[in-house]
Amino acid sequence: MGHSHHHHHHIDPDAGDRRVALAIIVNLALTVAQIVGGIFAGSLALIADALHNFSDAIALIIAYGARKIARKPANSDMSFGYDRAEVVAALINYTTLIIIGLYLVYEAVLRFFEPTGRKRLADRDHRRCCAGR
Repeated sequence: MGHSHHHHHHIDPDAGDRRVALAIIVNLALTVAQIVGGIFAGSLALIADALHNFSDAIALIIAYGARKIARKPANSDMSFGYDRAEVVAALINYTTLIIIGLYLVYEAVLRFFEPTGRKRLADRDHRRCCAGR
């Protein structure tokens, strides 16, 4: 019988850290660019997308910190080690998304019963324009 070769491809944890750090930097740079562009263009959509990218960057920062903590060896205080740090980070990110989602549903329901936006702005502009006529 032939023998098999086990090829273990070990992944350098620092390489993953560099990738996550790069993703954080790119997200933060994109956030700044979108905020500046949104302000100059008067685009609320760009600013909203910037805040979305910023929240992605925060989630990546939490994950990055958890990766670093999880690699710490066990010690007398943490006899099972720090492996659960990544699970805690995922829980924090998940809980944040749930809270934001619930808030958006709340705001949507309020706006359903009391609409705002273009119609109100159009009414205001019409009153301003035509009030004296």
